[in-house]
Amino acid sequence: MTAILDDVRRLDAAHARGEINAVDLAAEKAKLFESVPDADEVAVHTTAGAARRRQPVARLGPTLLLCILVLTLCAGSTLLLTGDLMLAMTLSITVLAAVTVTLFRQLDG
Repeated sequence: MTAILDDVRRLDAAHARGEINAVDLAAEKAKLFESVPDADEVAVHTTAGAARRRQPVARLGPTLLLCILVLTLCAGSTLLLTGDLMLAMTLSITVLAAVTVTLFRQLDG
């Protein structure tokens, strides 16, 4: 890619000096840009490290469902036992914070 940029700069400099006209400049740039492979043609290689990093993300869905269940149980049972909505919300937010920290630690590996 750097070689192509160098060629474009060289062509621009030649155009600025008057060595080539605008039509020739556009044609040469078009040839250069056609030589660049499309993103579809470039093979994407995954490493073992990248595959390892993706594993915790695959387990994220069931973990989030478990978190929602735990939060619902915490808020519901606290509200039923005490009747205090503020206490139920405080407990739920505290549990949510702890679960969020656990999930981020799990994602970091």
